Amino acid sequence: MPFMLVYKKPASTFNLLFMKKLIYLLIGFALSFGFADAQQSKKTQNTNLSAFEAEIQKDIEGQKIAGAAYLLYHKGEIIRLKAFGDADQATKRPMQTNSLFRLASMTKPIASLALLLLQEDGLINMNDRLDTYLPAFANPKVVVNQDTLLGTPILQTEAAKHPIVLRHLLTHQAGFVSQWGGTLGGLYLGTYPDVNAHDLTHFSNQLAKLPLSHEPGEGWIYGPSINVASRVVEVVSGMPFQDFVQQRILNPLGMTATKFFLEETDAARLTTLYAPDGPGGLRVLDPGTVSSKLIAGPKVFYSGSGGLVSTLEDYLTFCVMILNEGKHQGKQIAKPETIALMKTDQVPLNINAHYFDEGGQLAEGFTFGYQVVRKETSKTLKRKGTISWSGATGPIFFIDPKEELIGIYQFQTQPHSQVGTRKSFADWMIKAVQTK
Repeated sequence: MPFMLVYKKPASTFNLLFMKKLIYLLIGFALSFGFADAQQSKKTQNTNLSAFEAEIQKDIEGQKIAGAAYLLYHKGEIIRLKAFGDADQATKRPMQTNSLFRLASMTKPIASLALLLLQEDGLINMNDRLDTYLPAFANPKVVVNQDTLLGTPILQTEAAKHPIVLRHLLTHQAGFVSQWGGTLGGLYLGTYPDVNAHDLTHFSNQLAKLPLSHEPGEGWIYGPSINVASRVVEVVSGMPFQDFVQQRILNPLGMTATKFFLEETDAARLTTLYAPDGPGGLRVLDPGTVSSKLIAGPKVFYSGSGGLVSTLEDYLTFCVMILNEGKHQGKQIAKPETIALMKTDQVPLNINAHYFDEGGQLAEGFTFGYQVVRKETSKTLKRKGTISWSGATGPIFFIDPKEELIGIYQFQTQPHSQVGTRKSFADWMIKAVQTK
């Protein structure tokens, strides 16, 4: 076939200019839509956060809380960090975003990681028997019937069919008696008239003398098991629990404000802990001064269940590390597979990991450290896979790994069932970042 030259007429200058203008116009059109969407999203975010903040003010004005601070983190950025009201009402010392709060049970995820790091080190396994490390827990007894005689509890027990294993400690399935669940709260409180006067060894030995509320692994009662886990950390590591936490978790994360006990110099940032005192009133449980038991009291009981004090941003550092599969500023604090255990349900699906019976919903499980949403329900906007917990002194938080969303809300009132913003906090934060 003969070679042929094909001549193609070049596009006119007019056509080329027209095409360029059309492309620029389309790009500008798309960008304007994106900008408008971003502006609308920002407006929605501010509207929801402002509405939540108005509710905080109502709780303060109604004397349900003295003050509060909260933080919202989304996709690598702190969206909001604000404080309201007083850290101490008597002196009118204002709440600050770096105020020190008693974490109470928000200590538990940190203590749970401490035990998991020992598994990461190859020193223990979550399926190990507890009595391997703490022999006092050998041969546990389980309550099978209880009654009273002239006001005195009478308990019928039998030998447990199964041993307590380490995983039961982190998931609250050991069956230990508890002030927070089950029917043996009085027995627990009578055993520990002043829990702060003794160390973890004493705590564990006393608990080992008590019967179990249910067979290990066959129920869920929120209780004191993380203190027992903390004692295991001491036995296996050969270090005081507080030193292990400091060296393996707090120091590597740079959490310098997070402590079990405080010095006098910390008093200026410490919040006062209050209790409701009739309609529209608060009374002091523990002052935010040098007289606080955290400063002036015995520094003996380093509780993994509820002993830490921290700030919003310090606690965020721990949460972001969990979100980022154990990494912090390029350092691997814990292996990804260890962190995965803290995000994955570890409780049998026929058991609901919740304080109250919810009529068979089975909507919550428990990881090695957190409550986790198994299925989405109408009672909350939390998505499946969201992990969370809270503290008896008021603070609450959640982490949504898929949305890369963290919310932390801190105030200091115990009990706190009257504080509406605590119940609605997660939903307000989730609505603030929703784009649809």
